[in-house]
Amino acid sequence: MTTSPSAAERKILVALDGSPAAATALPFARVLAARLGARVEGLYCAAGQHPEVEQQQVRQQLTANETLQVRPASATVAGAFLEAAADTEAIVLTLTTHGRLVAPVQRLGHTVEAIIASTTRPILLVRPEAAVTPAGARTLVLQHLLLPLDGTPSTAVSLQPVTDLACRLGLAIDLLYVAGLSQRRPAERGSIGPPRYVDQAQYEWAQWAQEVIDRLCICLAECPPTLAVRMFLAEGEIGPEIARFASAHETDIIALVRSSQFEPGRAKVLRYVLDHTPCPILIVSGVTLAPASRRLAATPAAGAPR
Repeated sequence: MTTSPSAAERKILVALDGSPAAATALPFARVLAARLGARVEGLYCAAGQHPEVEQQQVRQQLTANETLQVRPASATVAGAFLEAAADTEAIVLTLTTHGRLVAPVQRLGHTVEAIIASTTRPILLVRPEAAVTPAGARTLVLQHLLLPLDGTPSTAVSLQPVTDLACRLGLAIDLLYVAGLSQRRPAERGSIGPPRYVDQAQYEWAQWAQEVIDRLCICLAECPPTLAVRMFLAEGEIGPEIARFASAHETDIIALVRSSQFEPGRAKVLRYVLDHTPCPILIVSGVTLAPASRRLAATPAAGAPR
């Protein structure tokens, strides 16, 4: 029987290569570890040209209470990290979008893409250039989590690890449903569509918003009813609307469900949000719809003929 790791065993795993860019993930890992009663463990794969120097740089970036796991040069960085991530003690994986220099990069590194595509563990993805200011590291304030929903039960079920973390981290949740002319009505059975009058939400807003919170957030995503939840509706393209909302509401973390394997041209929303917001992104893997969703299918979706 598999048992959950104790508080003393839980860890936040951080990918490090000795560079300033990779080290920008450490403050986020430390905040998570402090609030979750976990420890920080760095992982270094000796794949560079000067592994001894890099390893020493990594050790200098860690505190006395933080451990370092070193993998041999024969392993690929992605493979070594995925092997370490399979450890049941690792509850959140922390990565930066790229390593080496703290400078804007308009794409994810290949190693990061391979890790995201191949693990079901929650990943906190940090943009190095957004994690620092000219004066140094930003002051971390983790209070508000943005949870975009597409109205489908499968997305809501996939967000269970996120709502669990939000509860343990003491975060308030902002639910954002994006509707638009280019967005087709969710085809999945049991889905909740947008209100009939997106531009005049007051006509059915209260009932529709409560249905989204009750069915998708509380029931399927298992968000505790005691957690502070606010509901928002936006109209437009999903990626730009998420970025606009995050900027307007001072969002601290954005949670997104990965539903593709990061093939070329896929995961457009995630890539757009990464390019247009400074917020760290908590990525969770999509799941196969649970049997409970079939029970939900018996309830008409909001806006559907009754």
